[in-house]
Amino acid sequence: MVYTVIDLFAGAGGLTTGFHLAGFQTICAIDRNEKALATFKHNYPQTQLVLEKDICKVNPMELRLALQLKREELTVLVGGPPCQGFSRNIPAECRYLEDPQNQLYKTFLNFVREFRPLYVVMENVPEILKAYNGAVREEITIQLEKMGYGVTSASLNAANYGVPQTRARAFFVGCLNSTAPTLPEHTHHGDIQSLKPNQRSIQLNLLQPVDSPIVTVRDAIGDLPVLEAGQEYTAQTYLFEPQNNYQRLLRSGSNKLVNHIARELSPIQMSRARALKEGQDARDLPPELAPKKHYSGAYGRLYWDKPARTITKWVFHPGSGRFFHPIENRTITIREAARLHSYPDNFHFLGSYTEMAAQIGESVPPLLAKVIAECILQRCHRHHQVVLN
Repeated sequence: MVYTVIDLFAGAGGLTTGFHLAGFQTICAIDRNEKALATFKHNYPQTQLVLEKDICKVNPMELRLALQLKREELTVLVGGPPCQGFSRNIPAECRYLEDPQNQLYKTFLNFVREFRPLYVVMENVPEILKAYNGAVREEITIQLEKMGYGVTSASLNAANYGVPQTRARAFFVGCLNSTAPTLPEHTHHGDIQSLKPNQRSIQLNLLQPVDSPIVTVRDAIGDLPVLEAGQEYTAQTYLFEPQNNYQRLLRSGSNKLVNHIARELSPIQMSRARALKEGQDARDLPPELAPKKHYSGAYGRLYWDKPARTITKWVFHPGSGRFFHPIENRTITIREAARLHSYPDNFHFLGSYTEMAAQIGESVPPLLAKVIAECILQRCHRHHQVVLN
């Protein structure tokens, strides 16, 4: 039985990778970012249709006919509409519901209406759940319910699902002609509240017990070769055996190490790196090196034994967050960022350094997507058994 996926706003393929790891097959991916789609196609060459196009200019019915799909034949429609309009990084006074960046979820719903997939997964920033006093969340839920879907929505923190990163994302999951699906409870435990101030935990029904500790930065990247700023690891051979289950998981199926590239630092950035110890940041710099203004955690070194903060597209710039390596005088490499985002080592990124950083920082962590996919897969199997019986 082949369970199929269409990935809207696909980017480099974070959602697709998670669903692929769970056993699904993506048949179509759409995004307007040429470089991100080049990475997607490199890693998923078997995808039936990959469209480099503005999603607003794609006709849902024409796409369905081109894919030769009947309504209710597609297993899952997934997508993460660009979310800058809801992001907490945008001042509240600058957020407008009429902003085109705030309307792309409606485009996603138009594709749901046309394809009527058995399941729907929409991902976004956590702020979408509270935006405009909950009006957006309510509208999405009501529209899906009118189409016949039972809907669950919640904010999940990736660190609670085996990703070494305290990244919170909102998910809307719908099931056609059925009750609202149950999202997964935490599979990994640990104190992430101290790392992520004001992060509210949303309790969900228990699907599986918490049985593993939070994955840390050391767990994720401790086996990778030492590099200097501006250096690329070209040997592509692993120097060390995997040291834990996380490294074994991400190295599975990979016989070479690629994308282990460190960004060059300016003289002042290097001086700041040398002045900081593990876990320290701009607040710990001597006066002569301290920046006049800075973000919380700026110029910060990662902690070895805690998960990383949110990996963003600015991961190469130490002034944009806690992106210095715990002990080496450089920011983390593309491969280290990918590891912290839970991309397997056999997933190769294409493009310039900044383009690859954006592909990682703007995507859904694959292992977070995988736990959503596995919940859907369980329901698919149960439904298939009922049909057979």
